[in-house]
Amino acid sequence: MATISEFPFQSLTDQIVERLTNDILTAVYLPGERLKESEIAAHMGVSRAPLREAFRVLERNGLIEIKPWKGASVVEPKRSEIEELFDARAELFAICARYLATQGTHENIASVRKEIDVLVADTEAGIDERGYKKHTNHISILMSQGMHNRYLQDIMTNLRQKMFWYYCHLGTSTITRRKESNRLWQQLSQALLGRDAQAAAAAAYEIMAASKRFSLALLDESDKLNKTAS
Repeated sequence: MATISEFPFQSLTDQIVERLTNDILTAVYLPGERLKESEIAAHMGVSRAPLREAFRVLERNGLIEIKPWKGASVVEPKRSEIEELFDARAELFAICARYLATQGTHENIASVRKEIDVLVADTEAGIDERGYKKHTNHISILMSQGMHNRYLQDIMTNLRQKMFWYYCHLGTSTITRRKESNRLWQQLSQALLGRDAQAAAAAAYEIMAASKRFSLALLDESDKLNKTAS
């Protein structure tokens, strides 16, 4: 794992934010877990001042919450927040797909289609849940990079980070579910190849809508089990 000193062209606060964001997204810190300043500062070799500034950035990004007298902790997803996130992500992903279909370069589209082909092949080869999500996250990154609009890219990046984190904690999908999702990704790939903006946007939107339905079903099932157990 990269250390703070390996990013000399970033501010110290930005380096800490990047490191902690990655740790949260990859489940080094779990939902509800307290982030202890002294331990993290010692581990990273930084003082508490830039760490606290980084905490404020992470709070604005929606990854942690800071409570008086209790300090910082990783946020726990709520149903309303998950629904809003999926809805916003679906709309923006559709815009991204439409933009790529009409204005993306041949190289942009070719790189996205290649990654979708890899996703499908790796799924058939038995890739696990986390690997699958990393693949789809990478495809989304390639698509947003092809937009050449830094404001939309910033919004997409922020939503994608939160989405990836929610995906990692909502539960595990089945191989059947992943193959169903792949069919939508392949529809998106074909629409991009044909420069069909409407079909590309529809496929991109449905990718997120289907994920929303599945994720909320998992959340409902988890809530029922928790109520039964209590």
